[in-house]
Amino acid sequence: MSDTILDPELAALLDKTALVGLSYFDVNGDALQQRMLAGTVVRVTPKDGITLRQSNDDEFTLPSSMAPWFLAPAGDYRTSDGETVSNPDYLVTWNVHRCQDDDKPEGEHQWWEWVANTTPPSVG
Repeated sequence: MSDTILDPELAALLDKTALVGLSYFDVNGDALQQRMLAGTVVRVTPKDGITLRQSNDDEFTLPSSMAPWFLAPAGDYRTSDGETVSNPDYLVTWNVHRCQDDDKPEGEHQWWEWVANTTPPSVG
């Protein structure tokens, strides 16, 4: 936890809520799926990333880059699971690209590259 204190910008995210948009792409750049999830930031470290806890208590970790974090306009938002989130603190979007062919045998690890979306998301 000591590296939480080392980065005040990351530490300021603790207990903030975020609506996170994820767009997944295959090795050719073709869209695979999009997900929208929400959570409260429960842990931050430059090395391990930004961990959010969702309303179902599942945790999800994002890279520690602040580049795709934007203040959210007030309003109601809906996650991919149909949950309504009112007035989150931040909107965050990432593009996640598969870095290996999808013909790997079942059970072998896939590699993904996370690319921060640094253009503020449009709402409405």
